[in-house]
Amino acid sequence: MKHECSESAERWSITNRLLGAYPQKQSGLFMQRIKIFGGRINWPQWRKIAELAKFYCNGFPLHISTRQDIELHNITIENLPPVQRVLTEVGLTIFGACGDTVRNITVCTGCDFHNDGYDLLPLAQLVRFYLDERSVILNLPRKFKISFSGCKKACAKPWLNDLGFIVQEDGLFTVIGAGSLGPRPALGIELYRDLPARDVLPLCIAAIELFHQHGDRENRHRARFRHIREKFGDTAFRTQLNNRFILLKEGQVWPDIAPARNGNSDIKLLFRLQLPNGNIDAGQAVELADLAEPQGAILRINLEHGLELYGIESFPLPDSFAKLMKNPIIVACPGSATCQRGLVDCWSTADSIREAFSGDNLSDVRINISGCPNNCGQSAVADIGLIGMLRKVDGRQVPYYHVLKSGGNGQSNMPAQECCIASAGDIPNIIRSIRQGGRCYTNCNCRQCPDTTA
Repeated sequence: MKHECSESAERWSITNRLLGAYPQKQSGLFMQRIKIFGGRINWPQWRKIAELAKFYCNGFPLHISTRQDIELHNITIENLPPVQRVLTEVGLTIFGACGDTVRNITVCTGCDFHNDGYDLLPLAQLVRFYLDERSVILNLPRKFKISFSGCKKACAKPWLNDLGFIVQEDGLFTVIGAGSLGPRPALGIELYRDLPARDVLPLCIAAIELFHQHGDRENRHRARFRHIREKFGDTAFRTQLNNRFILLKEGQVWPDIAPARNGNSDIKLLFRLQLPNGNIDAGQAVELADLAEPQGAILRINLEHGLELYGIESFPLPDSFAKLMKNPIIVACPGSATCQRGLVDCWSTADSIREAFSGDNLSDVRINISGCPNNCGQSAVADIGLIGMLRKVDGRQVPYYHVLKSGGNGQSNMPAQECCIASAGDIPNIIRSIRQGGRCYTNCNCRQCPDTTA
């Protein structure tokens, strides 16, 4: 009987994770993640999520993730079904938001509005439609992530994905693959160059079938797509993938959706609102909709805890929103606030950084904070990355961070380099010193700090 109960609980957990529900560290409470495909969401959907947050989340704000998802926290187990039902009724997707399947496909936020970009949303939608029809995605060894970048800036962070597509000037694609973070980060490698759009779908299917067959199902710490690459070696991995790809693409006629150049040149980015810790409370979310929807503004969710409003004509913002435009770009996972694995309170650290640099211009730097070595905050590729840890000081556990710097933010193959270890309270001073080109500590001997003694 005990064995049957355990199996039943495991099945319940797997099912609910596939439906985007994940247990918090607080007993009996859950996070519900919502896939916002390509960061595209309409105002009625936004309002409905805010309504659900107000009614079910006990004061907890809407949380914007780093994969263009929205999360609702503090939901009790009995409230999960009604929340999920309402989300589905307004056309929002929860399947695949968590669990061992294809996660939310990310797309450059404004690639359809930028004069130098391509609109990749139709191609990404084609990939999603075909993959959702394949049963293999229900039983993958681990999660599988796909991104589409609409110009050479690679804003969708392809080097962090299992497959990342970067459109070239000629409309063909460079493909980066087999990258992931975690405790032992490994950025992706170039798999193809000059790939036609018609080959994107069969390549995605080939990669997922390779992952399904060869992914490690015994050790979850070695079960990502990039671990197959590490097991085979880069050359053999490329060969295995390419053989499957050729068989698939030559075995049938595939739909061809060529990327289109921007046809909405009158529409431009009006405002980028950098949400503190990725959070916006339900009331403020509704206020934003009341303000922007009558102006015809288009809402997009980016990959860095931010909201972007696009439109033709600008309009005045009240101070409560205007000040968000001045926030530094700080990406911070919830850490110990809600996560079972979180070691430190990332949001408190992010708050202290914002306070210390209030009035300063940090627009040229990304600061990423992770509450544990799993790197959910993408710290291992940041301009300045912080990875949480605990140290015992005078008999008690004290929050500290591994400090890293000079990463490529997932837009290149450049990882951040470890700099030093610092207490949470020292972080603002460390960042200020790094920004000024000095050592992180006066007596720091790390290789990443300049030699100021010469």
